[in-house]
Amino acid sequence: MLTLAAVAADKGISPQTIDVQIQRHTEAGRPWRTRFSVRIDLGQGLTRRERIILYNSARHCEVNKLLTGDLSFQYTLAEQ
Repeated sequence: MLTLAAVAADKGISPQTIDVQIQRHTEAGRPWRTRFSVRIDLGQGLTRRERIILYNSARHCEVNKLLTGDLSFQYTLAEQ
């Protein structure tokens, strides 16, 4: 949502609203699978081009890159 607001301000786009709803769907199994459904509401009054600019900014933001990329964790236990 922050990315959408920042891009809108930078591009001079004035959406009536910016509402983002995210649903998480997790499936048990090996490996666990998690899927996110994201619904973006920009309200009325924007041109098709403005809507596409904001939509693409949400899809290419840093958080989206992190969550859609290959994740791995490396754990270490500190010595006492």
